[in-house]
Amino acid sequence: MLGPRKETRSTKKDDKREQFEEATVEASEPEGSMASLLAELKSFRKEHTDASNDTKATLVRVENTLKEVVERTAKLEQEMTDIKERVSDNEDQLQRHDRAIRYMLQREAKLSAKCEDLESRSRRNNLRIFGVREGEEKNDMIRFITGMIRNTLKLPQDLDLGVERAHRSLTMKPREDAPPRSIIVRFLDYRVKDRVLQEAWKTRGITYQDQKVFFDQDYTADIQKKRKQVREVIKQLKERKMRAVSPFPAQLKIQMDSGVKTFSTLAQAAPTLKQLGIKVNISEREMRREDLLHNNTWTTRSKDPGNTTMASADLDLLLREDV
Repeated sequence: MLGPRKETRSTKKDDKREQFEEATVEASEPEGSMASLLAELKSFRKEHTDASNDTKATLVRVENTLKEVVERTAKLEQEMTDIKERVSDNEDQLQRHDRAIRYMLQREAKLSAKCEDLESRSRRNNLRIFGVREGEEKNDMIRFITGMIRNTLKLPQDLDLGVERAHRSLTMKPREDAPPRSIIVRFLDYRVKDRVLQEAWKTRGITYQDQKVFFDQDYTADIQKKRKQVREVIKQLKERKMRAVSPFPAQLKIQMDSGVKTFSTLAQAAPTLKQLGIKVNISEREMRREDLLHNNTWTTRSKDPGNTTMASADLDLLLREDV
């Protein structure tokens, strides 16, 4: 009977010990969970602090960058404003330069035309003789020309030719097989020159020493070039059965169904000639010169189309030494 009771008591003790250990374990487990939780909280807090510091540093950098961008933008805006002002000033200056250049070109064209007219007037008493062989004049050109004119033209014997000067054109002596140089004859009285020239034009087939001789006006080189172009146009007009002549200096006079039309230059006649199917080769320089001489709509300050005065600002600009 005593044996079983002891076993029962020992079993109860074992059960109590196990319950105590379980309670101890259960009591110790919350303490471990709190410690790990605190550790995790500390780690999270540290991470949060580091992230916050990084964010603040990033915001500072962004703020500095934005500040630099704002400063650079303001600087660029100021530079753009300055550039616009300089461009505007340059455009104004370019317009003044353009007006000054146009003025000078127009003046140059007018002065060139005036010089051409003065040179033509200085040759008013002259005529040219073409076709006389080199050396025929010997050493006395005036006597030779006087005798040749009287022998080849039907002029009154009492007409005083009054040859003031005569010489070959001022070019190099040509080869023997080349055409001879023309002879320039100057008369004291232009009326005598005109009479000699009219008589020469009336007389066809003038010859001297079995050579054909031609009389013509003493034109300037520029007028000769223009008259050559007009002669080519007249030739084309005559092929179309149209009458045309070239009055002095290099005009074009056309007899048309609507009447007679006279053009001072080929540039003026170009539109009409184009309608007639005649092509005219006119240089751009000649077209520009014609435009400058006859169109003054770009510089005048008054309503007078003949006024070519410049504005005071343009004159000041033109006379400035530093421009």
